[in-house]
Amino acid sequence: MRVRTLATIAGLLLIASAAYADGEAVLPRYPAPSPDGSTIAFSYQGDIWTVPAAGGRATRLTVHAAYDHMPRWSPDGSEIAFSSDRFGNDDVYVIPAAGGAAERLTNMSVDDTVCGWTHDGSAVLFSSRRLWSAHRVPV
Repeated sequence: MRVRTLATIAGLLLIASAAYADGEAVLPRYPAPSPDGSTIAFSYQGDIWTVPAAGGRATRLTVHAAYDHMPRWSPDGSEIAFSSDRFGNDDVYVIPAAGGAAERLTNMSVDDTVCGWTHDGSAVLFSSRRLWSAHRVPV
């Protein structure tokens, strides 16, 4: 766990220093290291991005006018769950880690915020203000 934390910090510092060199203030949010520690997913300007933990060019995974945030990797590293307000309130979405179309998993009139995945990757865990207690969405 300590290595992942150091990789996350190093990756974000590299992103920030590269952007600062260009004269632009970059404030990536919600960093999430991949299960193998090689890649960091994060939110920037309302979209989900990934960047190699060793540094390099960031890749935008989502391009949407909505606010996409809280990326969380699946245990096998193949998908990233995130929250987005594409339809007015936060719902849970999943996108392939390599990019592609996002799939909407929840559809409620309250905010659903991604927390993580089950150990086996069969469901996304999220918090919600719903009155009932089921907070797992099978993928």
